[in-house]
Amino acid sequence: MAGGAADFRSDLMAGIPAAARAAMLRAAGEAPEMGLRDDPHQSRLERMVSELAGFEDALFVPTCTLANQIALRLWCRPGDIVLTAAGSHVAGPEAASTAGLAGVAVRQLEAARGHLRPETLRAALAGPARPGDQPARLVWLENTHMRAGGTIAPGDWVREIGGTCREAGLRLHIDGSRLWNAEAATGLTLAALAEAADSLSLSLNKALGAPAGSLLLGSRDFIREALAVRATLGASWRPVGFLAAGAIEAVAGRAGRLGDDHRRARLLHAGFSHALGPLAGEAPDTNIVLVATPPGTAAMEVAEALGKAGVLALPLDAATLRFVLHARIGDAAVARAVDAVRRAIA
Repeated sequence: MAGGAADFRSDLMAGIPAAARAAMLRAAGEAPEMGLRDDPHQSRLERMVSELAGFEDALFVPTCTLANQIALRLWCRPGDIVLTAAGSHVAGPEAASTAGLAGVAVRQLEAARGHLRPETLRAALAGPARPGDQPARLVWLENTHMRAGGTIAPGDWVREIGGTCREAGLRLHIDGSRLWNAEAATGLTLAALAEAADSLSLSLNKALGAPAGSLLLGSRDFIREALAVRATLGASWRPVGFLAAGAIEAVAGRAGRLGDDHRRARLLHAGFSHALGPLAGEAPDTNIVLVATPPGTAAMEVAEALGKAGVLALPLDAATLRFVLHARIGDAAVARAVDAVRRAIA
């Protein structure tokens, strides 16, 4: 970061690893494909991550939002209810797509550090339906939970919720955009983290540094239907072989990268705690650090002051700044951010 801004806005800013860039260049020189899952790099990527996550099949798609929207279209009908924890991405940044494309209503339930408690779900299923409501058809979990600060869902909660869904005849989808971070932080496999789910979405460029793309995972029949839905949404992209080749290398090299991100997130939080006290909030589970601004101070104003000091952070709401650690953030950038935030808020 020397000489440039320290960009904490998103782990999408991680940059493409050297091995992924080299793989993309090699693949770009090969014969093009028709976009019908006929590219060997795409097939290898889908097979590789399916095995890692414990699913029968996977589909390479442009974005994690698209993966989520395909899952909504397959599990729900227009007017159906999806149950999720308050603050989930599907009910926030993706709300317009969820309502406009899938025609699905999202009911947000009380959350603990961003996650749905099993007893909260059971109470919601046992309670009286609201007038005009369709029955719930899908339960939606987000792991890690972005708006809560990259928190990890307790594994026993996820398993118990999966059992409740099976008993109630509901499907369970996990928005695992940053499930890679949960894998790195807990030491559990992707398969163990997602074992209760009927479908899973995974981002390949957040934190990992793949050039683009995400994966939707599920049964073979589910992915066969997902292909048709992807086409109706105009997302049958091609060529994708060179992107898949880069993603394979990014997935293969993830472990060390993510561990460094988590270490630096703890370092950043410790610095904020020393400088700001309670405004720094709780220590991070993974690679996201949230900072509250003092009463009467807008997060956007603080972000603008930080930008002038060469530190870029994202105003998450009117009173919260988000800092995301990734491969382009080193220890010097962390120290720089702590000093800049201390000055801006003081």
